[in-house]
Amino acid sequence: MAPMLSNILTALSEGATAITPNRRLARFLQRAFDRVQQTAGRKSWPTPTVLPYPTWLQTLWQDCAADGEPQAAKVLLNPSQSAFLWRRVVEAHAPALLLDTHGAAELAEEAWSLTQAWSAGAESWRAWKTSDAGDSNDALMFANWAEAYLAELRRAEALDTAQLADVLARNTAHLDMRSMRVVLVGFIKLTPQQQRLLDALQAGGAEIRALDSELPPAVDVSRTIAATPREEIRVALEWARERVLIDGLDNVGIVIDDLAQRREEIVAHAEDILCPALVLPTQAATRRPFEVSLGTPLAAVPLVIAALDLIGLLEDRLQRGDASALLRSPYLGGSETAWARRAGVEREWLSDGRREIALDDAIAALERSTPELAERWKSWRQGRRPVRVASPREWVDVWRDWLGVAGWPGSRTLDSAEHQAREAWESVLANFAALGAVAPRIARSAAVQTIRLLARDRVFQPEGGLPSVQLLGLLEGAGLEFDALWVAGLSADRWPRAPNPNPLLPLHWQRQHNVPRATAQGELEYAQSLTDWFAAAAPVVVFSSPASSDDHRLLPSALLLRYPEAAPATGAVPWIESIARAARLETIVDDRAPAIEAGSRAPGGAGIIAMQSDCPFRAVARYRLGVDSWPFAPAGLLPEERGALAHGSLAAFWNGVHDQATLSGLDRDELLRRIRAAVNGALSQIGTARRESVPPVVRRAEAGRLEGVLNAWIALELERPAFVVGAVESITRLSLGPLTFALRLDRIDQLEDGGIVIIDYKTGQVVPPRQWFDERPQAPQLGMYGLAQRAAFPELPVRALAYGRLKSDAIGPIGIATEAHVWPRLTELQELRKFADWAALEEWWRSHLGSLADEIAAGCATVTPRRYPSPCRSCRLHALCRIESVRMEESDNGDA
Repeated sequence: MAPMLSNILTALSEGATAITPNRRLARFLQRAFDRVQQTAGRKSWPTPTVLPYPTWLQTLWQDCAADGEPQAAKVLLNPSQSAFLWRRVVEAHAPALLLDTHGAAELAEEAWSLTQAWSAGAESWRAWKTSDAGDSNDALMFANWAEAYLAELRRAEALDTAQLADVLARNTAHLDMRSMRVVLVGFIKLTPQQQRLLDALQAGGAEIRALDSELPPAVDVSRTIAATPREEIRVALEWARERVLIDGLDNVGIVIDDLAQRREEIVAHAEDILCPALVLPTQAATRRPFEVSLGTPLAAVPLVIAALDLIGLLEDRLQRGDASALLRSPYLGGSETAWARRAGVEREWLSDGRREIALDDAIAALERSTPELAERWKSWRQGRRPVRVASPREWVDVWRDWLGVAGWPGSRTLDSAEHQAREAWESVLANFAALGAVAPRIARSAAVQTIRLLARDRVFQPEGGLPSVQLLGLLEGAGLEFDALWVAGLSADRWPRAPNPNPLLPLHWQRQHNVPRATAQGELEYAQSLTDWFAAAAPVVVFSSPASSDDHRLLPSALLLRYPEAAPATGAVPWIESIARAARLETIVDDRAPAIEAGSRAPGGAGIIAMQSDCPFRAVARYRLGVDSWPFAPAGLLPEERGALAHGSLAAFWNGVHDQATLSGLDRDELLRRIRAAVNGALSQIGTARRESVPPVVRRAEAGRLEGVLNAWIALELERPAFVVGAVESITRLSLGPLTFALRLDRIDQLEDGGIVIIDYKTGQVVPPRQWFDERPQAPQLGMYGLAQRAAFPELPVRALAYGRLKSDAIGPIGIATEAHVWPRLTELQELRKFADWAALEEWWRSHLGSLADEIAAGCATVTPRRYPSPCRSCRLHALCRIESVRMEESDNGDA
């Protein structure tokens, strides 16, 4: 054991109170003390008093209250109450151009704490209201906020923790100082406020010592360089793994400069290197052999996310994604048996275009998956009296009741981390209830926002056993001792850190009072002190830095150059890559679905032929396996919905008009009336839920757009030779190869001089006729319609096939006609220079489309999309066919 730690533990055993700057160091000392007692063979021992500095101040305040100090009758605000007051003050006094009042409130609270901790004891900020603050109007704005905040404290007869040390220093007579023995551990630099309190306590007879001011000399300290920040972390973790497994150490530390920004990445590397077995089934909940000093916001813990979203759903609305995740949550009643059924709700909401979900929507969804839970929710809501404003305590009572009715936190047994998360949540609710001291009544929206902020600000770190490896930030590692220590990320551009003064305080004041982060010199001195700390924190210490980051060359910090340099650090091959290299992969060709029995009806009608031509796998996946891409909800209507509206509108219009002669006889007003009636009729066919999800302004705009499209298309219809609409949305069948296809034809026109024209409306891209006859046909629907009509009515010649393009910026027919006069805007058959006559055209279609039908019947499912135009751009089934993996492999082979 290091002499420094030994002296601290000796003082604790003699009854001294140890004060630390943070909870982690306090917990470390507590554990170290217990370990010494166990090593000595003791079965029981007095619990040492080890307190973080803020907790120690609160105990002194309680002692003052017990002694009858009048000021102790004031309410001591907890951090949540102070933060709430600051938010309220800033929101009430913020200038109009201040967009982020919450961020400003956090900066103001930090500035307030700095003025209390680093001033000479006077209220420095008052001077900034009447004189030049030195830099900007920000100091004046803060001074006004501080004045308003102080007025709020006086109104509530309260004080906050930032003021507490000075209040205690003025009231030491109410403390038993002669029996007070205090040791300070881990304080790099005391603030003037802390020093004032300690001086007042010592003047009254208290014994106060700083036991860690003298550092032992470094033993084995070196520095090294890794290629990149990622490689640096992996090397450090592999080093820690060796220290534990080979050297048998059980207290290895890795201090990381930017742990807060890279926490998720570093935890992923730690799990990969220190506990790779986590990837095995049933191992996910296994306790990790490492601990991360920086926890996550409680609001990001899944159990608490479910609670917050239930409250949000009760009091307001949730975004669709949040509501869907809530219904899938394992922390909702009945999730074990109903999870799969609830998971389909999101698709329904997406299809309906819902962006926000109300409680009624969630109840309706639960009625289909968990009717018992839905009934409980409905009964509770019906029995609840709507409340707009209530006290914090009343809100907590309502929320606790609602969470119980909702089945939170589920019926399964919670593990240790989940139990701790639930306890932390209860603590947040208690803090919210305590806001009654500063806010007797809170509106509903403010209550929901505040409980979310409290959960966000609460850092959660579940406690477990004693881990072998600790991953720490720079501040959390200060004062701790290790068996071995690695300090990472100390490149010249990051260590010492650049100054970062508080923007609300005058810079000259911060420099004058040596406020942390205010000056380059202060940052240098702080970095030097902390580097010296780490160099003495373990028998073996390694400092490291990356050689480059984001293609920028980096150098090690000048503070490390005094230590000998070790060989550049390189990591071992990751275990997952080792497994991949050693694996012998088996190749299985699986590109054929079960055959379809001859004479059967093919699924999908003309659609499966088109997809089989585009990509056989896509046709099988879509029409035989029932696979579809995940829907999305745009602000307006989906492309397929716009297509359905166009089809429905034109069908309604021609069902009323019937022929070109009647169309020609309509005056302008009557034509517009009929178009508007047809459009409104089509819009009314949209489902109620979907219609309500589309904003009224979008519905009106869509109706206007559709009226314009129909008006332009119908004007082109007047240019054609005379026709009668013979059929609208007619159903027919076509036999191709061994299969039968059900087809729906948008429209069949009978010409005055004999024959028919088949029209298929398209609101998307339309392929020009010359591309219809590629080796793998494009846009084959019209070919199938023409063959079906010829088979059903051989006496009626098909004289034209046309796609009616109904895009707002491109309206008109695209297709082919036997002769130019049949429809002058179409391509005449002889212009294609491919077919002698219409019979040859039909024979080509019968042959090529029949081949596609043969492929479908045989179950051909190869991943072979046409090269141009590529259907992969609109397929959205890439995760299933993995076409990009194949292309990547082909590219790699080509490069080789």
